Amino acid sequence: MDEKNEMNGAAPEENSAQNGERNTNAPSGWSYSANTNQYKSYEGTSQQNAGAYSQNSYGGQNGYYSGQTNYYSNNGANPYGNNNGYQWDFNRYESASVPNKPKKKSSGKGFRVFLGIIAAVLGCCVIALAAFGIMSLANGALSKTPLGNNPGSSFTQSQQSNESGNQTPPLSLEGKPSSDESVVSTDGKLSATQIYKQVSPSVVGVVVYQYSQSFEPVGEGSGIVVSPDGYVITNAHVVKGAEAIKVVLYNEEEYEARLIGSDSQTDIAVLKIEEKNLTPAELGDSNQIEVGETVYAIGNPGGIALQSSFTDGIVSGLNRVITTKDSSYAMTVIQTNAAINPGNSGGALVNEYGQVIGITSSKLVSTDYEGIGFAIPTATAVPIVQEIIKNGYVSGRAMLGITGKSIDSVEARYYNIPLGVQIVSINSDGAFGGTEAAAGDIIIRFGETEITSMEDLQSCLADSKPGEEVEVTLYRYSATKNNDRTFTVTVKLVENKG
Repeated sequence: MDEKNEMNGAAPEENSAQNGERNTNAPSGWSYSANTNQYKSYEGTSQQNAGAYSQNSYGGQNGYYSGQTNYYSNNGANPYGNNNGYQWDFNRYESASVPNKPKKKSSGKGFRVFLGIIAAVLGCCVIALAAFGIMSLANGALSKTPLGNNPGSSFTQSQQSNESGNQTPPLSLEGKPSSDESVVSTDGKLSATQIYKQVSPSVVGVVVYQYSQSFEPVGEGSGIVVSPDGYVITNAHVVKGAEAIKVVLYNEEEYEARLIGSDSQTDIAVLKIEEKNLTPAELGDSNQIEVGETVYAIGNPGGIALQSSFTDGIVSGLNRVITTKDSSYAMTVIQTNAAINPGNSGGALVNEYGQVIGITSSKLVSTDYEGIGFAIPTATAVPIVQEIIKNGYVSGRAMLGITGKSIDSVEARYYNIPLGVQIVSINSDGAFGGTEAAAGDIIIRFGETEITSMEDLQSCLADSKPGEEVEVTLYRYSATKNNDRTFTVTVKLVENKG
C-alpha cells in the first residue's frame, strides 16, 4: 500500500502487480477513467479543491500535503501543486518520488544482550554438570565405604537417579531385626523390656484426698495389684489420713478404692477396687536374692504425671534395719541403688525373672546421700497382707503402745546415760497406761532381755503375745543427776491392730 494512502486512508491505491488491475476505489467525488488510466477531476464542480478535499483535508495550512506541516516535502513545499490547495494529477502522483523510509534502529545492542543471556545460561549449565559429576564421585565413594562399625545403621545410601538425572539417595529408618520376644534365656532371666511389659500392667497409681476447701489431692504414691479381683498393696504412709482414695491403672482407668487396713509397723496397707479382670504381679521370694543382683523399680515418681517409670540398679544390701520419719518402728528392708523417689512408695522392686521381691518404701531423705533406696521384702510383706485382708489388721501381734527412739553410743557417752529406747509418747490405751512410766524414760530391759536399741525391743515384741504380762525396766535421769534412778513396771501387752 502507498505510504500516502497508509497515512490518511483516503487517497487512491494501486492495483497489485500480480493481477494487473488498478484499484478503482477513488475518493468520494472522484472517478476513474479506464481509457486514460487516470482519475478524472472532482465531479460536479470546476473547482479542484471543493467538497471534502478542501482546506480542511488536503489543502490549506493544516493539510497533510501542504503548508508548514507537510509530511512529504521540505519546508512545507507541496509536491503535487501550488500552495493554495490540493490538485490531483495522476501522472504527477505516479511520478512523485517516494520519501525515504526512516531507518530502523540498529539491532546490534539487543543482539549483544541476547548473546549475553545465552552465554550466562550455558555457563550455569557447565557449573551444574561439574557439580553433578563431583557429587556422583562422592556418592560412589560413600556407597563403598561403611557408615560405621554398626551393621544395623539406621540410614542406608544407594546410587539411583531420578528422571531428571539428579541423584537422590533414599534415607530410610531400618526396623529392629526380627526376634521372638517370648524367648527366655536358658537360666530363665528376662530382658529389661520383657520385664517392663510383664510387670507394668500390675503397677498402679494411688491418689489420696482429704475433705477440705480444695479438691486437689494431698498425696500420691504407687501400688501393686496382687489379685485379679482388685486387691492392691501399697505403703501405709501413702494412705495415712486418707478420707478418699483413687486408684489409677497403667492404662489410665480410674477406680474409687476402699482401705481394707494398714500396718504402720511394717508400712504395709491393702486397698480394694471393684474390678474382676486385673493383671496381678507375680511375687517372688525375697529370701533368695543376693547382693549384686540386678533389680528394677517400677512406680510413679512425682505422682501420676510420671506413671509407670522404670529404673534399674542392683541389690546394695540385705537385712538393713532402718527407722524412717513415717514410722517409729524399726524396719528390716532391702537396700538398692535403683532410683526411688517420692511417689515411688508402694511400687514394685522386681528381679530379673519378672518377680516382685520388694515393695519400694521411703528413700533416705538427705542431700548428703544419693542412690540409696529401700524396699520391704516380700517375705515380710506377704504375711502382713494376708492378715490385713483376713482381719483388717495384723492379728496376734503384741505391742507396748508407745513411740520411741534409740539412744546410740554417742548420746550415751555425752549425757552419761545407758543405751536403750527412749519413750517419746505413750498411748492412753497402751500397755504403759496407768503405770509410773512417763515420756523421757529409757527402756533398758524387756523381761530378761537387755534392750540397747529399737531393733532389740521389736524383736522381743515379735516373740510375745497380746495379753502377756512382762516386767519392763526403765531408767529416768535428771539434769542435776541427783534424781537419776532405775525402776521396773509390769505391763500387759496389747494387740497391735495397725
